[in-house]
Amino acid sequence: MMLQNLETEKNKFSLLFVISLLISSCITKTEVDLIIHNGTIYTVNDNNDVFESMVVQDGKIIDLGKNNQILNKYKSENTLDIEGKYAYPGFIDAHCHFLQYGLQQDMVDLSDAESYSDVIKLLKTKESNSNWLIGYGWDQNKWENSVWPDNKELNLHFKNKNIVIYRIDGHALLANQNAIINANINVDTVISGGHIQKIDGKISGLFIDNAMDLIIDKIPEPDENSKKNALLKAQRDCFSLGLTTVDVAGLNKNDIDLIDRLHSSEELKIKIYAMLSDSESNFEYYIDKIGQPIKKERLNIRSYKFFADGSLGSRGACLLKPYNDQKYNTGFMLQEKTNFEKKLTILKAHGFQACTHAIGDSANRSILNSYSKILKESNDLRWRIEHAQCVSNKDIVNFKNYNIIPSVQPTHATSDFNWAVKRLGRKRILDCYKYYSLFNQNKLIALGTDFPVEEINPIHTFYAAVFRKNYLDKPIGGFQKEESLNSSQAIRGMTIWAALANFEENEKGSLEIGKYADIVILSRDIITENEKNVLNTKVLKTIVNGEIVYRN
Repeated sequence: MMLQNLETEKNKFSLLFVISLLISSCITKTEVDLIIHNGTIYTVNDNNDVFESMVVQDGKIIDLGKNNQILNKYKSENTLDIEGKYAYPGFIDAHCHFLQYGLQQDMVDLSDAESYSDVIKLLKTKESNSNWLIGYGWDQNKWENSVWPDNKELNLHFKNKNIVIYRIDGHALLANQNAIINANINVDTVISGGHIQKIDGKISGLFIDNAMDLIIDKIPEPDENSKKNALLKAQRDCFSLGLTTVDVAGLNKNDIDLIDRLHSSEELKIKIYAMLSDSESNFEYYIDKIGQPIKKERLNIRSYKFFADGSLGSRGACLLKPYNDQKYNTGFMLQEKTNFEKKLTILKAHGFQACTHAIGDSANRSILNSYSKILKESNDLRWRIEHAQCVSNKDIVNFKNYNIIPSVQPTHATSDFNWAVKRLGRKRILDCYKYYSLFNQNKLIALGTDFPVEEINPIHTFYAAVFRKNYLDKPIGGFQKEESLNSSQAIRGMTIWAALANFEENEKGSLEIGKYADIVILSRDIITENEKNVLNTKVLKTIVNGEIVYRN
């Protein structure tokens, strides 16, 4: 009997020991780098799942779930209670000029000028020891008479400096006589794919598209320290607005090498999708020497940026019919077709992506036809048309037939609506800014801003895409509202579809296990927020690879 009782006590002890081990194992939590909890986390995955908590280890997401599930399973020295706010995948700007944005901080901002006289006044406020004074952002469409300026006033007020001021779209500039003489340009100078305006047989100072290079090539190149500071300034502003990846259009090897060094030193943490400029040196190095795309954690070099035409505002966009307000002009192409298609063939052979700026309906037709000729069939090469601003109904189906991705900037529509109808007339304008129609071809669209041409803020991108209004709530009722995206489509265009356009959908663009923890935390739920309150949304935190890089 005693032995039996002893055996029973041993069994009880064993059972208690097992239970204690189970309890112990249950309360032993896994140590991780970061826990984000107590929020609404929009994953933007295929199922549109929404969670309350997220776990990050080694820069990547390892778990998502309800608050109690995550907090009972994990512990961390870094826990972020987002207090019921809203987390989205870090925003991706699918087309911008990141370096140029930073460099412009040292130029004269002319974007608020309401007249040519305002331009002169603003230039006079800038002190410069350099022989060059550079401004940007003027837009004659905002002036009372909307007349193109000439350089007479620049010559009168700036006799001893070279003055160059860029139009807001970057497709036209005005230069004073000093700068023209310095560039050795005379009245007989001719340029293909551009225009030098002449009045009464004299150069007026206005240079459009390829003609701009005659002046730009003489402007001293910023030194490396200036470019470094510009990149870091641009990064600061991007992080403050929730951008974690930027697609930078038109970079050369020296700029990319600088970006790479700043990534290595951890000074630059923002992720860069680099579109190489269409230059001989870039083809010689990245195609002839390297021969394939280069992919790093923060830097992706696998595309070339081409220009098909100019801009609508400068009347350099190439149209099928003449401009409504300039009957002799249809714009012009900047690429010679045979040479362009030769370059496309080289890109296809080496696995590079083509990203081509096309604004006018003629330019878009030409580029779609060239892409179709080289691609030949449905594919996964993800060639893109940047802007795709005016596309004929006869041509739009080629986006679908050849899997071409439209990369557009919704704020272009809401910036241009006041004057674009003057350029094209009320009937032809209906073929422009067709974001829903473009999305509907392949059920995806990549969204960006083209900053600094437009405002850098991605919330403005979302607002323009969904409500078809600018940040001043204009126009009333929205511009061509039938071409709006819904809120889910707009968010996807700024996240997962932009990542897909970069061949990066397996590492970013949604908040899923195994992907980098690139996250933006917002004060408002822009997906469900009332239209009037969307633009009041603030970025509270921006996170890259699990590191908080911005706190409001």
